[in-house]
Amino acid sequence: MGQVGWGVMNRKMILSKSALHEGFENEYSESNVGIHEFVHLIDKSDGAVDGLPEVILQKQYVIPWLKMIHQEIGKIKKNHSDIYPYGSFSEAEFFSVVAEYFFKQPKHFEKKHPELFWMMDKMFHCQHQ
Repeated sequence: MGQVGWGVMNRKMILSKSALHEGFENEYSESNVGIHEFVHLIDKSDGAVDGLPEVILQKQYVIPWLKMIHQEIGKIKKNHSDIYPYGSFSEAEFFSVVAEYFFKQPKHFEKKHPELFWMMDKMFHCQHQ
């Protein structure tokens, strides 16, 4: 329903209009293709879609972020996490899936995943209240 382009389509998103609308219309959903693919573009801006968004992640947080990613992916694979299972596919998908959750359900995400929430808040400079 969406993807980040390569080659001639580099730095462009391709989205399904209906999926984009659905992601913003359902306020209780953690899913949002627009957020998901836009976060891939942010991740890709340093040259690699790898879940390590160097343009928004300060260097001192790289190792803690990677540890959080791998710890939570392990929980997802053991079915001990409420994060959408697609996030366990790779570090890049984890980052995009968690960003959807962070922006769509911030209070719930903060309650269930306070450390991840704190890190995402730092990256996106949201300062949620």
